Amino acid sequence: MKKKALILGASLLALTACGGSGETTTKSTERDTLVAAQSAELRTLDPHQATDVYSRRLLANIFDRLIEKNEEMELVPGLAESWKYLSDTSVEFKLREGVLFQNGSELTSEDVKYTLELAKKSPMVGMLYEAIDEVEVVDKYTLIVKTAEPFGPLLHHLSHITASIMNKEYNESTEEYNIKPMGTGPYMMERWVAGDRVILKSHKDYFRGEAPIENVIVRNIPEENSRVIGLETGEVHLSQDILSISRMSILNDPGLELQEMSALGISYMGFNVQRGVLQDKRVRQAIAYAINRDEIIDTILMGSVEKANGLFGPGVFGYSEEAETIGYDLEKAKFLLAEAGYPNGGIDLLVTTSGSETNTQIMTIVQAQLKEIGINLNLQQLEWGAFLNSTANGETDLFYMGWSNSSADGDYGMSALLHGDLMGASGNRSFYKNERLDELLGMGRRELDEDLRRSYYAEAMDIVNDEVPIYPFSFALANAGYQGSVKGYEQSPLNNPNFFKLSFE
Repeated sequence: MKKKALILGASLLALTACGGSGETTTKSTERDTLVAAQSAELRTLDPHQATDVYSRRLLANIFDRLIEKNEEMELVPGLAESWKYLSDTSVEFKLREGVLFQNGSELTSEDVKYTLELAKKSPMVGMLYEAIDEVEVVDKYTLIVKTAEPFGPLLHHLSHITASIMNKEYNESTEEYNIKPMGTGPYMMERWVAGDRVILKSHKDYFRGEAPIENVIVRNIPEENSRVIGLETGEVHLSQDILSISRMSILNDPGLELQEMSALGISYMGFNVQRGVLQDKRVRQAIAYAINRDEIIDTILMGSVEKANGLFGPGVFGYSEEAETIGYDLEKAKFLLAEAGYPNGGIDLLVTTSGSETNTQIMTIVQAQLKEIGINLNLQQLEWGAFLNSTANGETDLFYMGWSNSSADGDYGMSALLHGDLMGASGNRSFYKNERLDELLGMGRRELDEDLRRSYYAEAMDIVNDEVPIYPFSFALANAGYQGSVKGYEQSPLNNPNFFKLSFE
């Protein structure tokens, strides 16, 4: 029987890219190897550099965190068997005893202290941990995380993939940590074939027990149709990032299963607010008014997704049903352009996407829609790494991508994308700064009262929806197709497969 989770609000995961097929994979008849596919290659295996979903999927299986989130997005024990607040600014963690890293050394409080202090220094993810003032080692298995002031998102941030606990001694003596990670997780790195695949092998001394499947091969296959064909022929056991019409191929195949649900993020168009005409809010608003998202959803995405009303997916703390984005109104768009000094349009803009056919199709429709108000949109498609570099360096006017909000907290959902102190590679690729927004985000971080935190994020969302440094298209879709012989798969809003739970029939 086909298993299909309820879609609560969804969209494509737009973070996609190109990659070579490399080695040929033949149909697997062995029961000790799982072949999984995703639409782009991971970027890094250094937890403190991982800002993309493709890297996080591997890191989630190589490392563990103090706290984990289950499929229902509840905080559950990870490497910490328990924790408690000693005060508004101090949390005590008790580690599991006897947990081994993949090189055989035992996890201690010193490893946790080292990891969190290193994460705090990271230019890529440090904003998640900058509130941590001190990590006090009480004994081998006890530590206290202290913040200078109350910090509402702390436990959510400590469950983030970038809080994966690293081996202190190994990291200090290994220059190639990016390609030879050392975690406590159920799988360890065997080999990374650049442009094609990563090969994982089970960690036989994993503290929860050895994984049922010994080997996992994660392949990057950009073409969605090729991933689905791989499922149908048996060359691939599990594939993520199944979008639009290909979903129907899986649903109609009795030998395949599909699970999908609302994810935590969005797909969106970003505006570089420091470039040319986009410095004028009226031009940004005009572009938003000229985009007919319903047309995109009904044609490219086969009506399977829901328009986003802000930067937060429904499962994110801080999501508000009352938030409203700009809707389609062509006459309003023309009026705003004229008011900004462009009554006949005559504007040329560059939009950049990553190497995804779906992304290109969406931007082609947007290109036609913007012509209606006299804006000429030039399309540029880059592979994922080049895309990240281009947008981080401010080399494009507009860009189309997705944000997965993997902490499920409003702080990460908005601060990383729009805080004025995080421009460029740190996440704010719109190069946007608004003092009131930054103030609200700061208040949301310092507050422990959940109702007050929600009110701050609601006001922040209103600012973003009016200023339009980012225009949300639709909520993200977390899904996977897999062969019926694969058992134990549970789709999570985080969209990270848990290979440890999988087995063959």
